[in-house]
Amino acid sequence: MVRPEQLLHPQREPVSPRLAATMLLLRDAQYKGSPAIEVLMTRRSAQASFAPGAFVFPGGAIDPSDARIAASASRRGTQDETQAVQAVAAIRETFEELGVLLARRSDSTLVDDVDIATLDRRAAIDATCAQRGLTLAADCVYPLAHWITDRDLPRRFDVQFFVARMPAGQTAVADGAEQFEPVWVNPADALARHAAGDFAMIFPTVRTLERLRSYDCVDALLAACAGESPLWHSCPRGGLKAGSVVRCMEHDAPYGELRLVCPDGQVLHALDWRSTEAVPLLKNVMRLTVANGGMMTGPGTNSYIVGTPATGFIVIDPGPNDRAHLQRIFAATGGDVRMIVCTHSHPDHAPGAQPLQAMCAKEPPILGLPSGPSARAGSHFVPDRELRDGELLALAGDGETHRLLVVATPGHASNHVCLVLVEDGLLFSGDHILNGSTTIIDPPDGNMTAYLASLERLDAICAERGIEFILPAHGYVLDCAREQIDRLKAHRLAREAKIAQAVKALPNGPIDDWLRHAYDDVPERLWPAAARSLLAHLERLDEQPHAHTN
Repeated sequence: MVRPEQLLHPQREPVSPRLAATMLLLRDAQYKGSPAIEVLMTRRSAQASFAPGAFVFPGGAIDPSDARIAASASRRGTQDETQAVQAVAAIRETFEELGVLLARRSDSTLVDDVDIATLDRRAAIDATCAQRGLTLAADCVYPLAHWITDRDLPRRFDVQFFVARMPAGQTAVADGAEQFEPVWVNPADALARHAAGDFAMIFPTVRTLERLRSYDCVDALLAACAGESPLWHSCPRGGLKAGSVVRCMEHDAPYGELRLVCPDGQVLHALDWRSTEAVPLLKNVMRLTVANGGMMTGPGTNSYIVGTPATGFIVIDPGPNDRAHLQRIFAATGGDVRMIVCTHSHPDHAPGAQPLQAMCAKEPPILGLPSGPSARAGSHFVPDRELRDGELLALAGDGETHRLLVVATPGHASNHVCLVLVEDGLLFSGDHILNGSTTIIDPPDGNMTAYLASLERLDAICAERGIEFILPAHGYVLDCAREQIDRLKAHRLAREAKIAQAVKALPNGPIDDWLRHAYDDVPERLWPAAARSLLAHLERLDEQPHAHTN
């Protein structure tokens, strides 16, 4: 766990969110000549205190009366009490705002506009329904998503998003106070209009529509939601890009970095990739990204600087021999580099070590594992001292201590190591774990069996030491370390299964055919790199008896 005293910003307690519910009413339609769905949206008042002027789904805060109303509503046997109350709140708010009511007559048929005309939308909905012999149809409502408003906002809501089919024979009529201009819109069209600037929406609405556009009929979406659990949960975080606020969900690449730097959700951290200055992540951790971005390096190679002026600094992965980059590392450390550590010997990680060492008056030792005999010529590396698995590299001074635990992790390269910042529970993963891509395993120096075994070891260390954050050599910081490792292992094994199937289906086929079948979900421009990992998987399959025939 990160030490609170290492956080960059004073922390504040986010506003407590208010419980709310939202309804997405759906109907089948056509969009550009193909089957599609449409969702009912409405524009909020320009004077509204929350999302003024934005197009939204009807909904609002859960009222204490909703629990009483839910007691008489119809529900599925799989809906619990909390779900029923939330569903009733969504039904009530939809009726009050748009005059659409999910309710049944005594003969179990759904009400229509004739019934609606006799009802008072301003009266208590349970009393109104009781007078007319109507029962709210919570069983028609299915959970879609669970959103909690960003931690930085002054007004926050904990919102359950529900979906339901629009009742036949009903027409939406906005209340003219909170809501205006009800409109049926295809998700893809709404997103296009939003991008063009003429259909204002807030972040959760946009991301919800992005998920909905993959469904071509209401039945398919309702079937996906039939498990009684939301399809996703999200409490977004905000950062800055080009000076403007951007929002990120949990699966977005910058989310973990925002969580590390601003755990309380304040929008203070810039997400722009900068190669001209050090980016503070904690008081004792900085990142400098060299300007060598490309297909294999993403935004560039991350050099990490651990320590403070009181303790001196350790530089992890000084990168290629890029003089401007090395000068920036020197400036960020004031030249007080105590150690230079290379996670492995590839040319975007280690060649800068000796030039950086020469720049420093005290000539800090270069540490790592020497490249093996199977390494490519451009990856030759001999450290001043060979690291020992399990050793601690320590910085101390003025009451501060920062210790890096060395973990041997062969796989991506035979001499790969990862480092754990013990006091703050951070894993510097080198190229073993990346953000935004999977690392290439390039035989003979790369080995898939060793790579997977190293992942298992890192998982055990994360569990033992409570490690939550991974700082990769390419890409933003990752959070939920063990979940990331689990996903990576599952991805590798799923790819291996596809390769085994391709080999079984085409036992005499050339490797290009296996590549085309096993990596059909990967852009063709990446196939040359993928071919290296395919060879690594084939080596691993050859180690397993009967792997190609089972």
